[in-house]
Formats: sequence, C-alpha cells, structure tokens
Amino acid sequence: MTQAPPPPAGGLSQGALLVVIAMLIGLFTGLAAGVLAVLLHATVLDAAKWAGGTFIAVTMLLFKIRELLR
Repeated sequence: MTQAPPPPAGGLSQGALLVVIAMLIGLFTGLAAGVLAVLLHATVLDAAKWAGGTFIAVTMLLFKIRELLR
C-alpha cells in the first residue's frame, strides 16, 4: 500500500500568514473609511456602515486575488 507524500514544509503557515495579512489590510482600510466618515460629519451609523463595507470588500478582494494566483 502506498502512502500520500507529505505536504510541503511551511505550506500551511504561509497560507495562514496570507490570511492574517488580508484581514489586517481589510481592518486598516475599514478603520480609515470610518475615520473619513467621521471627518465628513456622517452619523455614527453611517461611519460603521462605511467601515464594515470597506473591510468586507477589501478583504474579499484580497482573498480573490490570492485564489487567482494559486
């Protein structure tokens, strides 16, 4: 009976690192959108919507780019 070859060394940790980087970039751009909304005198609810929407959009875009580069 043959066994499957072992996974390449560092493959899992590199993928986890890319996920963390994508989440951090999404978080920082979301925070920037929230700050911009406050500076433009938007309501707190609008600032939260802008920050959340930007976070989701940027994070999903980075995940899609990562998927296409595989």
